[in-house]
Amino acid sequence: MKVGDNMEFTPDKLETTLIEPTTEDGPIEDRKYTLTHSDETGMLFLDIGNEYNYSAIDQDLRDELLGRWIIPDNEQPILVVYAFVGNENFEDSARRYKIFKSHMEMALAAIIYGDSVLFDNNPELINSPVFVKFDSSIPHFNNYENYGSVKDYNN
Repeated sequence: MKVGDNMEFTPDKLETTLIEPTTEDGPIEDRKYTLTHSDETGMLFLDIGNEYNYSAIDQDLRDELLGRWIIPDNEQPILVVYAFVGNENFEDSARRYKIFKSHMEMALAAIIYGDSVLFDNNPELINSPVFVKFDSSIPHFNNYENYGSVKDYNN
């Protein structure tokens, strides 16, 4: 993703693929998301399964988002999304962090929209919190950030 790209989510630019045995409405626990994109077409690709789709990830760019549902004991499920900021120098990591941050709301909207049947069939998930884990060896960029709840991205 590049700084300055259109940050609005456009449903017709999303292609969603369910990977068996995962179905549109379950399971919730261990449900994983792999969100990638094409710089050329602007298309987003969302794979939903019980494992991440590592084959879809560009190992040179590492600009994908990985997400999963965590269900703590007797508590509300939590959607956690992971962004690999990198283990480069501070300036490169700062640039990647800024790019991820500028696209995050659009990317979260794409994940929620792409899995809308799950939310239609499990309306209790709409109030689930969303956290983004930015992964970096540089402590300044290695953190969890609260991104509200699923309903914030369910338009």
